[in-house]
Amino acid sequence: MSEYNWGRIKWQSRRGMRELDLMLLPFVEHDLPKCDDKTIAAYMDLLNATDLELFRWLHGTAQPDTEQRREMVAYIVKCHEGRRGVEGV
Repeated sequence: MSEYNWGRIKWQSRRGMRELDLMLLPFVEHDLPKCDDKTIAAYMDLLNATDLELFRWLHGTAQPDTEQRREMVAYIVKCHEGRRGVEGV
């Protein structure tokens, strides 16, 4: 597995919109480090989207523009749903 600058990935995941931060930051801290290089690359590509695009995609009001992004959004949402109600996350 390649070495990643996790601090930079986490910083880029801080979007300044609370709704996004509540989904993306726990994902980066708990789930992304367990992923393979392909998934990490797909996540880094997703970070190129605007905050509004990410918000709409993650909340299901719009569909991502590529299959890779659709799969990544679905994975983030699935991980987020699995953490609901878990204290400290």
